[in-house]
Parts: sequence; C-alpha cells; structure tokens
Amino acid sequence: MNKGITFFFGFDVEPRARAEMIKAAGFTSVITVADPKFDCENGDIASQVAIFRDTGLELSSLHMRYDSGEELTAFWREGAEGDRIRDRMLLDLEIAKKYGFTCLVVHLVGEYSSVGERRMQKILRECEDIGLPLAVENLTDRQIILDVSSRLSSPMLGYCYDAGHNNCFDRGFDYLALFGDKLRALHLHDNDGTADQHTLTKYRGSIDWDKIAFSLAKVPDISLDYELFNRIGAKTTAKDFLADAYTQATALEQKILKYRDK
Repeated sequence: MNKGITFFFGFDVEPRARAEMIKAAGFTSVITVADPKFDCENGDIASQVAIFRDTGLELSSLHMRYDSGEELTAFWREGAEGDRIRDRMLLDLEIAKKYGFTCLVVHLVGEYSSVGERRMQKILRECEDIGLPLAVENLTDRQIILDVSSRLSSPMLGYCYDAGHNNCFDRGFDYLALFGDKLRALHLHDNDGTADQHTLTKYRGSIDWDKIAFSLAKVPDISLDYELFNRIGAKTTAKDFLADAYTQATALEQKILKYRDK
C-alpha cells in the first residue's frame, strides 16, 4: 500500500534534504499545503513539487490554505469574507489540478446555510469540471459534515478521515462507518485524547488502530498518509522520527491486509 507523510513534520530540515529523508525512510508520497504562509518552511508550491519529482515522491492530497475556525464560519454567511474563502478554495483546486494532487482537503466550520450551499455548489461544479475530488475533513463539530453530506450531492464530494481529530474531539463517533464509501484522503496521527498532538503512538498514543484497520480494509485503494508535526517535542532526530512513522505505517498496513484476507 502507498504510504505518505506531511512534507513538514516538525523538524528544521532544508526542503530538498527533507524530501530525500522521506524517500529514504520508505515513504512513497507526500501531503502538503497550498498556504503561502508556510513557504518559509517548505518553499512555494512550485518548488516543492519540483523537489518531489526530483526525489521520486508521488503527490497525495493537497490541503487548502488555513484560516482559524472563526474566520471559516464566514463561508456560511452573506458577505465579502465568505466570497473570499470560496474564491480561495477555487484557486486551491486549480493548484491541486495543475500539479497533479489526488484531491483537495478542506476545513468546513460553521452553521449550514443556503448561501454557503450555493458557494459549495459552485465549488463542486468546478470539481466535476476538472475531475478532482473535494475531501471534507472531520474537525471538532461533526454536524457541518453531516449537513453537507445529506444536502449536497456530487461524485466529487468526498471525505478526509483525520484519526487524531476523531480521538480527541469526537471519540466514539464512527466516521469511517458512515463515510467510508466516500473516503478520499487520510490524516493519520495519534494523541492521548486530551489535545490534537499530531504524534506517533509510541510517544503519546491512545487510538485503537486495530479498529481503524478493520474499517480501512473495506476501502479498495487508499494512501496511508500520516499528518505529523512532532508538537509534543519528542526527544528524537528527524531521521529516527521518520523511521518510527514508517514502522507505524507498515504495522497498520499489515493489520489492514490481515482483515482483507479474512
């Protein structure tokens, strides 16, 4: 199975050297973000993609630009700020299509509304025109995902399962059972259940990965993408952190394959 990781995973390593380390660790793809405010860590998206191609790393999902949850609520209200978020999502779709990412991962926050629905319909029409899925990520409030999935219909409307968010914000709710057939991307990481720590199980993990493997075994083709940032300051090197991440990804793959064989 394909295994990917965030291009920036929490260590100050020059971008090209970092890509080479990711490849050497065994990962075959990367996930990254369209937001220019991270250019200081990664370089701009064009230079990132050039590095990925040079080092033989495939492109997985692209994350839309980040706003705070409060800013994102404007998407569902009348006004220029909501239009700005819509237009920026459309631009990020163009970027993802231009460079060959598999989908665009988006954060949706706020209360569903008719104005937001019209914006989503415009975005989904563009997704259909260019043939690129939009993957809605689970965050702190499941209701907006439930509303979007029940009120909007498009073959390009998909879902990004974030295992860490599920564990600390919405533990016990089975997103994979509900949205597994629409799964387009994964954000795999662990935490102790108290905060969004984006770490590995060996450092501070409490996720039942066996349960997740059982659900993912039903998905025919999905990249095991790890969204890691070493936020807890694990006492390790970038090389060893990558090795630990790849070991965890391989263990998850083995669990998935075990369930597929049954």
